[in-house]
Amino acid sequence: MAFEDRLTASFRGVEFLLEEADGESGRRAIPHAYPKKEIGYTEDNGKVLTQERISGRVVGADYFEQLQAILEALNKPGAGELVHPWFGIRKVQVGKVSHKLVNRIDGTATINFEVFEVGENLFPNAKSDTAKQINADADNTKDAVDKAFEDEFDTDTLEGAGDMVDLFLDDLDELTRNLPSLPDDLREWTDRLMRAKDSIGELLAYPGELAREAMGLMEDIKGVVKDPIRALGVYQNVQNRWQGTRAELAITGGLARDISSEGGKAGSVPKLANPSKQAAVIANAAAFKNLTLNRAVLSECLALGDADIVQKLDDEATVLQSLSGAERNAILTGQQLKNIGYGIADRLAVYAAAAVESSRSSVWRNMRVLRQSVLADTRARAELLPQVSIYKPIESVPVALVAWQETANTERRDSIVQRNGFANPAFILPTDKVEVIN
Repeated sequence: MAFEDRLTASFRGVEFLLEEADGESGRRAIPHAYPKKEIGYTEDNGKVLTQERISGRVVGADYFEQLQAILEALNKPGAGELVHPWFGIRKVQVGKVSHKLVNRIDGTATINFEVFEVGENLFPNAKSDTAKQINADADNTKDAVDKAFEDEFDTDTLEGAGDMVDLFLDDLDELTRNLPSLPDDLREWTDRLMRAKDSIGELLAYPGELAREAMGLMEDIKGVVKDPIRALGVYQNVQNRWQGTRAELAITGGLARDISSEGGKAGSVPKLANPSKQAAVIANAAAFKNLTLNRAVLSECLALGDADIVQKLDDEATVLQSLSGAERNAILTGQQLKNIGYGIADRLAVYAAAAVESSRSSVWRNMRVLRQSVLADTRARAELLPQVSIYKPIESVPVALVAWQETANTERRDSIVQRNGFANPAFILPTDKVEVIN
């Protein structure tokens, strides 16, 4: 690069002459030493944010006006664009700024300022509650999904629809039986389920009410347990069951319903022979299948938004407040939350693509917005959670030493033993891989 090309720089479009640029970067290294030991180790604690100290000058008959312009640009709030003669265009945050005017030297003034890498703010703040944003976007998507079902479901062809909805409610009952739950809340939810089964005939005449009642039962499973994260498995099982032809087989009589016969129990047979009516019935099955899949993934989003993620890692006695153990909150790591959140985002993308193919534009637009909210919330909250690291000893060591080396706290040894299931914590072999939450 020619010397003349390195003379000029600018910030927020205001030019000045560059004299010096002194920068810092690298890694945040933390050395660890042990009393009366000849060895130690250095921990890589992440990247150092790049920063520079810029020295510049303005010259000319209008040097004071130039100085005022660059000072005004440097003192504006927020990040700005720096055109650097060596490193090109960068977005930076200005730090401390100073200037110097010398009476005995006319026609020039000097400026000095610090710039820092902007980076990405991964921590939720008062201006952006990512969990509440998920709930708001999920509610909007839920309204669009219910409206699409109401438009697609044909109330003039209800043959087999009652059996299909009844099968769906039976699935919910089955999938919640082994769920660690709060007894009172589970009893209330089961009563609602039974009332819904008794009123299926009435609900079929009003598709909107059917969607709100049946899918509301599925969504409220997250309230049966204290920690909504525990309900995610139920929602995924619902999607797995109804992903194929379950709805079509249920509404056309293709699934066995324990029909009595002289030889014992017989499988059910198709109920319709009219091709046009058969097509209408299958269309109703497709509408209910889309409703079930879409509302199941929306329930996952709402459970993620409502989850109170535990961050406390202290080893202490666990006190259960219910026989089922539903009062216990499991510790989530950042990696686990990312796996959950990114999985939900992937399913939203699949269902949004299906909505495009079926011309449900409102559902597609809302799912696209919701997917971005899920990704933003996952990234933000995962950074606040403990992270899992893998420790590989080079010789037999006690677990207390691992706890000290990885967390600087030997009291964490009990949690390491519990997580890894070590039978002899005094001797961790070189062949063992130790998972440590820190």
